[in-house]
Amino acid sequence: MLVSPGGIQIYLANAEAIRQVTAKREAFPKPLESYKVLDIFGRNVITTEGGEWKQHRKVLSPSFNEKNNALVFAEACRQAQGMLRKWKTTSGDSTIREVPIDVMRLTLHIISKIGFGVGLLWPGEKIIEKESTQDAVFSSVELPEGHSMSYETSMDTLLANLVWVILTPKWLKRKHHFLTKIATTNLVGHLPFRGARKAYESFLNWGQYMKELFAQKVKEAQRGDHSEGMDIMGSLVRSSYGEQQRAGKSSSDHAEKEGLKDPLLSDSDILGNAFVMIVAGHETTASTLHFALMELATNPGSQRLLQKEIESIFGKDPPETWDYDVNINALLGGMVGAVLNEQLRIMPPVIVIPKQVSKVRDQVIVVDGKSFTLPAGAYMSLNVVGTHRNPKYWPSQPSKVTDDAHDLNDFRPERWLVRSGPDGSQHAGAMDSEEEEDFGGYTGHDTSAQLFRPTRGSYVPFSDGPRSCLGRRLAQVKVVAVLSVIFQRYSLELAVDEWATDDDVASMGKDQRRKLYRMAQDEARKTIRSATTQITLGLHEGAGFIPVRLVPKGEERFLSIVE
Repeated sequence: MLVSPGGIQIYLANAEAIRQVTAKREAFPKPLESYKVLDIFGRNVITTEGGEWKQHRKVLSPSFNEKNNALVFAEACRQAQGMLRKWKTTSGDSTIREVPIDVMRLTLHIISKIGFGVGLLWPGEKIIEKESTQDAVFSSVELPEGHSMSYETSMDTLLANLVWVILTPKWLKRKHHFLTKIATTNLVGHLPFRGARKAYESFLNWGQYMKELFAQKVKEAQRGDHSEGMDIMGSLVRSSYGEQQRAGKSSSDHAEKEGLKDPLLSDSDILGNAFVMIVAGHETTASTLHFALMELATNPGSQRLLQKEIESIFGKDPPETWDYDVNINALLGGMVGAVLNEQLRIMPPVIVIPKQVSKVRDQVIVVDGKSFTLPAGAYMSLNVVGTHRNPKYWPSQPSKVTDDAHDLNDFRPERWLVRSGPDGSQHAGAMDSEEEEDFGGYTGHDTSAQLFRPTRGSYVPFSDGPRSCLGRRLAQVKVVAVLSVIFQRYSLELAVDEWATDDDVASMGKDQRRKLYRMAQDEARKTIRSATTQITLGLHEGAGFIPVRLVPKGEERFLSIVE
C-alpha cells in the first residue's frame, strides 16, 4: 500500500487477495476514468459499471457461444492459410521481418468477418461472388466515397496512434459528425503534429465505416433479417431497432423514455461496443499470437513438442476438414493449450488490472487468515505480471536461460503438462454466491482440466469474476487454430542474417550452427523483454521486430540440433 498526499494506491500480487477483489464487483468496482481511452466512440461494456454495465453485457453475451466459436475456429484456419500464402510468396529472401504486422492483419480479418460480416483480403485474394457488397466496399483497393483511408489502414492507424485521439478536444471529435469531407480534410491538415493528423484522420475514417455498417444493420433489423455467424454489430443493432420496430418506435435513443421493457443501447453505445469488440478481438489476440510465434522460434524443444502433438491430432488432414467439436478439447488440453497458457502467463496482453475500493465504505479482505481493512476510495492495481511469476503458485525448476533459482521468467509451456499444483492439489474455485449472475457467454475455466490448474486468482490474463473477459474462449480458439495451421506443415526459425549468409550457414558444422543460433536466441529474448504497453503489451514502434524464417518441416537448418 502506497500512501501519499495524492491518495492511496494498493498493489496486489497475491492470488487469495485478487480472488476476493475480482469476485466482489460492487465492493471493488472499476475506476472508470482509467478506461476513458476506450470511450472515444461511445460508452460500452468495458467502460461502464452497475446497471448500465449489466445492460451492455446482456446485449453482447448471446453472441459468445460454442456455435459461434466453431465459426471462429474455421475462419481462423482459413485466415492462417492466407497469411502462410503471403509469407511464402512475398518474403523475397525467405526472411519474414514484419510478423507482428501480419498477425495484426490476421486477427483483424477474423473479427471483421465473424463479428461484423466484413470480409477482408490478403494480397492476391479476390472477393467471392457470393460475398456481400459491404465486403466489396471494405476490401476495395480504391477508396470508397467519403474516405481517405481504407478500412484496414484506418483501424491499424487508429490503434497505433490512439493517444493522439485521446488528446484531441472533445468538441472537435463531436464536430466531425457535422463536417463535409472537404471541411474534414482541411481541418485534419491544420492539426499541428503529424501523429495527431494521422490519428484524427483514422478516427474520422473508421468512425464513418462503422456508421455505414451500422446503417446497413439497422435496415436489416427493421426488415427482420438475421445475418449468419456471430454478427456482433447486428446483435447490438437488433437490441434496439429490432424491438423498437415491433413496438413502433423510431429511435433507440428514446427507448427508455418510450417505456420499453428494458433500457436499450443508444446509437453511440452501439458504436462504442463495436469499437471495443474490435480492439479486444484484434489487438490483444494479435499480441499473444506474435509473442507465441517468437517464443516457439526461440525455444526449439517446445516447438518440436507442439508439432508432434498437432500431427497426432490432425495427421496430414487439411485445415478445411478439421472439426471444432471433435478437436478443440484435445488442442486446449495438451501442448497447444500449454503454449497458449504459458504465453498468456509470461506476457499477458494487460499487465495491470485497475480496481478501486468502493467509495461508499471500507472493505475487508482476508489473506493467510489475517483480516485487512482497505480504505474506501483507494485505487488498486492487480499486478498480473507479478502474480503470474509468483513462485508460490507455479511449478518451476532452475532456469536454463539465466542464473535464476526458478524459471518463471522463462517461456516453458511444459510446466502446464504437470497435472497437480505445487502442493499436490488442483485448485478451481468458484464465484462468490453474491456475484453468481448469469450474463451469458462462455462460463468455463481459463485453462483446460487436463493441464496444470493454477490456484484461482494466480492466473488472470482475462481478469476473473463477473467482470472477466467475455470473449476469452473466442480468443483461445483463434490462437490454437492459427498455431495448428502453421505448425502442422512448417517450422519457424529465427533468422540469422545479421551474423551469417545462407552460404555461410550451409558450410557450418553442427557446433557452429548451435553457437550461431544461440546468438539469435539471445537477441530475440532481449527484444521480447523490451516490450511496452500502449493499449496492450507488445513490440511497439522503436522496439524492433524479430526476423524469422518459415521452413517446411524436415528442411530446418537449426531446430533439429538446438535445444
